[in-house]
Amino acid sequence: MAAIGVLALVLFGPGEGEPQEAPQTEATVPAAAEPAGEDALEERSPSEAEGVPDEVQEFIDSYADRDASDEAWGRALAPNVTPALHASLLSSDRELAQAAGSEVLEASEGRVSVGTSGGVSYSLEYAFLEGEHEHDGAEDSGHPIVTGIDFTAAHDGARLPLETDGAEQVRTPVQQALTAVVAQPGGQSDEDRERLIRDTFTRPENAVGMPRSVDDGSAVRIGNVHELVLAAEEGQLVAYATVPYARDGESTPTWVTVTVELTRDDGGAWTPQDARL
Repeated sequence: MAAIGVLALVLFGPGEGEPQEAPQTEATVPAAAEPAGEDALEERSPSEAEGVPDEVQEFIDSYADRDASDEAWGRALAPNVTPALHASLLSSDRELAQAAGSEVLEASEGRVSVGTSGGVSYSLEYAFLEGEHEHDGAEDSGHPIVTGIDFTAAHDGARLPLETDGAEQVRTPVQQALTAVVAQPGGQSDEDRERLIRDTFTRPENAVGMPRSVDDGSAVRIGNVHELVLAAEEGQLVAYATVPYARDGESTPTWVTVTVELTRDDGGAWTPQDARL
């Protein structure tokens, strides 16, 4: 990864050029595989009677379930979480969830702390989906949906679900992926580029075939990710990442959006699996 750090030269700030808009595919809450998007969410007050919306309580109870099979567990969680969070839960440590307990210890607008008599295990954030749900037909708006989970003291190497700031949680591996497929140091051969891609991704089936940013061997610089949208495709966590790039000596960047697939490394952290335009 040392080579990756050298390649990414952050030279563009917000306002230079117009970014392409990343795909917004999270439009519905999932039945089993077609969940709904985070862009349609807005906060509202929790139920005054319970302090926690019923749907959030359903998630809490399902999350701690020790008896359901992995498949049934995933299905039970799907209706009450965002697609990206659901994809991250499917590859997270279920034992961690089971040990976390299901007692609501504190509830405020949009945030709930959950744990046991021993204390808080995690806090979750939720918001309200506006509009109809595809899986429920013409249902009234106002469906609460869990957007992220913050564990209080997870063990080292735990495979954690997406946190309440999930984009920041995956920003580093996404930037590494973009550096490998978009940036281009001067003098880099096709063999050099392929070697870097194979070292960066765990399964670069599409990334190796991505075209160079420019085809004349010029050095290409990239900036930081300016737009990062998390989603799920067939149960796989993906990030739609928009980044600027330019040849050496050019001041006006070109913008490109890359789909980066994410998976877990041996330590439980997110790492790039593949990438495509």
